[in-house]
Amino acid sequence: MSTARPPAILAAAFSARQIAASARLAGIAALAVDFFGDLDLRAEATRAEVLRGHYPDGFSGEDLLAALDRLATGDTPLGFVYGAGFEDRPELLEAIAARWPILGTDPATARRLKDPERFARICGEAGIAHPEICRSRPDDPAEWLSKRVGGSGGSHVAPGDAAPAPDRYYQRFVAGDRVSLAFAAAGARFVAIGYSRQWADPSPAEPYRYGGAVGPIAVPAAADAAMREAVAGFLDRLPLAGLCSADFVLGDGAPVLLEINARPGATLDVFESADRPLVALHLDAVRGKLPALAAPAMAPARFRASGLAWARTPLQLSAGFVWPEWTRDRSSPPYAIAAGEPICTVVAEADSEAEAERLFHARTEQIADVLRSMAA
Repeated sequence: MSTARPPAILAAAFSARQIAASARLAGIAALAVDFFGDLDLRAEATRAEVLRGHYPDGFSGEDLLAALDRLATGDTPLGFVYGAGFEDRPELLEAIAARWPILGTDPATARRLKDPERFARICGEAGIAHPEICRSRPDDPAEWLSKRVGGSGGSHVAPGDAAPAPDRYYQRFVAGDRVSLAFAAAGARFVAIGYSRQWADPSPAEPYRYGGAVGPIAVPAAADAAMREAVAGFLDRLPLAGLCSADFVLGDGAPVLLEINARPGATLDVFESADRPLVALHLDAVRGKLPALAAPAMAPARFRASGLAWARTPLQLSAGFVWPEWTRDRSSPPYAIAAGEPICTVVAEADSEAEAERLFHARTEQIADVLRSMAA
């Protein structure tokens, strides 16, 4: 019987559980760092460390590098896979790249991707519909949003009357459905994985906070063709590597591209498959290998919804609390959750898109009600 150790990757994200779980499905050991160190991560990763930080702010560079060094001791990782938490700190990716190969979009390209003016210029050159942006406070702020450069998760988005700041810009608001195309890129080439529809879960302080997504959804043929064409045109001008997502707004006209994220994202739970682990697809794409995948415009037999349950008041996990099987990213009780913090990830699966979303929302309310009863 072979005792060879499986290949390993280093990974870090706000929550690294999805990357670690996908790696395990692919027969790859995950050496992972995140902000929470939840029970799921401990189960999915071969080794893991916790770096306490304030979500959604990013990692401390020195602490992360030290943690990755510790995790890599005694192993020879293939390289480093990053998730959410690095969009506004390409210099940290550069420091990591000096130690291990970056298994994904390189730091210099990541820097260009998250430059609002450069992104808008690429869209203009490619003929891609993209909202108007500016750095000065607009005269009609009700029609605009304020965004942090390199922000993720929606918590950084504010109304257009927010004060200007060096790390913020304004983007004209576009009405319509938020639809994201998940894809794997190998330079200028890509394969589409699927579409998801996303929604916000607003709070008074964070009106555009990320709520969840449902998919794989079918989109009209014309919109499908236009979104694929937009991604192709963008990649012709800024090639990317690995799992990515392109966020669009579908309204009355052509799909409007809001942003592209060049890393594994929140919809891994929606599109993950034991037959085709997404981390394996990611690593193949980084090496320049792209498989043939079914057209994502085709409606699937089952739909999945995944997203965050947020604490609206302070909550308490009592000792002995047992998480429902439809939760992910589970904290180890006893544990206190402050108002405005995520409780956990909730997943739901059903025969229709609407039923999957309905079940998701019912479960987020259920878990919040249970924990409120404990805190009472």
